[in-house]
Amino acid sequence: MTLHRIRTFSWFAAALVAVFFMPARAGAQTTSGQAGQTGDPKFPSSKISGLMFGDYYWFAQSHRDELSSTDPTPVRELQGLWFRRLYLTYDYNYNERLTTRFRLEANSNGDFTGGDIVPYVKDAYLKWTYTGKQQLTLGIQPTLTFSWLEELWGLRHIEKTPADLYRLDSSRDFGFTFSGPLGIEGTTYGAQLGNESGSGSETREGKIIRLASRYERNPGIALEGFYSFSTRSEGEHRHTGQGIVGFRNAVARIGGQYLWQVRKPGPDDPNQQISVWSGFAVWERPNRADLFFRVDGVTGDLGGVETGLPGAEEIDYWLLSSQSPFTMWIGGGEWFLHPSVRLSPNLEFVRYSKDPDPVNFAGRRQDAILRLTFFWTF
Repeated sequence: MTLHRIRTFSWFAAALVAVFFMPARAGAQTTSGQAGQTGDPKFPSSKISGLMFGDYYWFAQSHRDELSSTDPTPVRELQGLWFRRLYLTYDYNYNERLTTRFRLEANSNGDFTGGDIVPYVKDAYLKWTYTGKQQLTLGIQPTLTFSWLEELWGLRHIEKTPADLYRLDSSRDFGFTFSGPLGIEGTTYGAQLGNESGSGSETREGKIIRLASRYERNPGIALEGFYSFSTRSEGEHRHTGQGIVGFRNAVARIGGQYLWQVRKPGPDDPNQQISVWSGFAVWERPNRADLFFRVDGVTGDLGGVETGLPGAEEIDYWLLSSQSPFTMWIGGGEWFLHPSVRLSPNLEFVRYSKDPDPVNFAGRRQDAILRLTFFWTF
């Protein structure tokens, strides 16, 4: 066993020990009457939860033959089993206004090169409700870019939402967030200052500010507006804006999104713009079955879309081309073995507006991956 694996295993084992022993300490405090001395016997309280999902996958079509310029594996022969996400979450409530979360994530290598499943810290934040329902969150936490849209879509285990999938922003950031209700019933706001470093610590100059405002009736209609601006080293910066409209009730969820991002690579470089539109519909028989359909359209300067092309950062678990605008369709259904356990046959299909590689693969304008997705929580 290598030193790296020994350290990783030791760290993960220590975290598990801490998670499983902290509730016992919390329980001892409650039964000893210390919590009662604070005036509320319900606190402190804690909870352990988890989530696992993955697929049996098969690439049915591809715009290219080989996995990469250095790996001659035929793409159309790619098939297998993997876990795409594993979560272990510990929530601790000091009282009704002060809570904290610690979450570990582990996942299979999404670039089709294999390897071990290695855990890392996904969430580590403190949340304080300080005036009414106004909140301050500090630490590694979900970004405002698509955390609410992901909840409306409700099928993260099938596919990410567009801003996440096409790497236009990260799902997590280290920073501060102020959020809460506004004066009109159903309206909320969020303001976030982050490092734009994902789930890691800051490694460069620059910050990002994200602003969001939403009106939501549940059941009923929902509207959200979002804007972010980030600065990076060497004069690089990004503007991102999006509008979302949705509707939900007990048996259906419908949503539409338009998103644009303008990137300034450097002081002397021209702007790059990426535009994404997306719409979805989910019909559900609660805790029994559901059907879903989604379509994404991606246009603009796709050199900024980080795909699986050689020399570019890959989109995990997908092999797309940035050499042509494209439209992607997602469709399938789910069968609930239990309210917390699901199986889902689904298809993701991409059609390019023009040949991504007309010299080597003329007429190749399609990618398709079939999946049997499994998902459970505890």
